[in-house]
Amino acid sequence: MECKLELSVFRFDATTDFLPYYKKHFITIDRSKNVNDLLALIQIEDGSFDYPKGDLAALKINGKALFSHVSIDGIINSFGKSLTLEPLNTKHVTKDMIINTGNFDKKFKLLEAFVEAKDKALYDQYIIYYYASSVLEFVEDFQGDALFAFAYDMIQKHPDRKREILEIVANEHTGLFLHVRLCKKIYPCGADVEKKITELKNEVMKHRPFANTLVEKFSHHIDLM
Repeated sequence: MECKLELSVFRFDATTDFLPYYKKHFITIDRSKNVNDLLALIQIEDGSFDYPKGDLAALKINGKALFSHVSIDGIINSFGKSLTLEPLNTKHVTKDMIINTGNFDKKFKLLEAFVEAKDKALYDQYIIYYYASSVLEFVEDFQGDALFAFAYDMIQKHPDRKREILEIVANEHTGLFLHVRLCKKIYPCGADVEKKITELKNEVMKHRPFANTLVEKFSHHIDLM
């Protein structure tokens, strides 16, 4: 079934624009299509528009980070027919919905020595969790929720590197305990990722393998579990 969407679409070209702006589009699309299809229709209307492509292509709709393979029907049910489309991060835009992911990739290097090169593909699957967090606005070097979920996975895969991984993510200035819940920032709500991060916090507090005042502040909770 087709429906008409009212879109406010973020636009910025780092090579020519001084400031970003939003452009209105009214697009008719079948509800069975996905967000990738919607972006393609926008590009048909305006050939200068660009967006990320591929299995892990992502953006924000009405402030929530999501992968662009999600269905239009689900988007309408959750957000209605008036939508604001933005890149995952408006500060690192190269062209419209496309961003420079250098900061995200840089965080992988924190654990690179303790995992295999092929594990980077798993880390990449958590990209929306990195850019959804509001902590990035206040802590420039925040390790990011993507790294924390990935760290949990790597501890399961490489249990012999558990101590080293926990030492990294427990950094009191940039690490795990700065995490805030992302359910209202992600579509659909990433309950599985929240569970991983919670269990990772419990592991840090349980082992207490390093001097960290922030960890110690929370560590008494583990005794009550």
